[in-house]
Amino acid sequence: MLKNYQEKLNYINALVSDVAGNVLNAHKIALDSFEKKDIKKFELVLQLVKTLDEEAREIDNEIVKTIALFGPEATHLRELIAYIKLTNEIVRIGDYAKTYAKNISTHIKNEIRFEDVDDYILQLHLTAINALEFALAMLEENNIEEVEDLYRKTLVEESKTDEIFKLFEKELISNLCEEVKKLTDHLNILSTCRKLERTADRAVEVAKLLIFAKKGGRLEIF
Repeated sequence: MLKNYQEKLNYINALVSDVAGNVLNAHKIALDSFEKKDIKKFELVLQLVKTLDEEAREIDNEIVKTIALFGPEATHLRELIAYIKLTNEIVRIGDYAKTYAKNISTHIKNEIRFEDVDDYILQLHLTAINALEFALAMLEENNIEEVEDLYRKTLVEESKTDEIFKLFEKELISNLCEEVKKLTDHLNILSTCRKLERTADRAVEVAKLLIFAKKGGRLEIF
């Protein structure tokens, strides 16, 4: 039974990795699209996350079937429960990519000037992607020391994202004092880019779930 269970677990892990990989690629394409101000390329982001909800449900169903079929003991059950929560986080991160792509492409179509804030947005992209990459790398890592190192790196990148967003917010507010007519545009940009900041926050939640799945303990202590 152990062999069959391990095969099932490997299958679930592969499903999660594929879905997570699509979400990560969606954010990378969003970065490239913004950098080039290529509106059409943002459509690729939407395509990558189009069936995300259905894929997540498939994974959750596989997990439930595995629990019912094998009745796993504490260690394995912990991992499966963590994966159910993990799919929810991945879906949210995918939703952030979708909302960001839709909104930022609209801003570009409306010919909003990004010169003053380009660097902030690009840095937000990069740190959020880094946080997500480190978190998702934990999926394939079984060495606990490496898992913990990836967890710490995720926290560092999330912290960077928070700081960049604060500076970005301050810059926009400063610009508003000089260009009150652009109030709506600036506030819309800020709201859109908050999705990048939230992506890094969710990457930390992914990392917490994976270190819990692989190391154990109590989830709230991480």
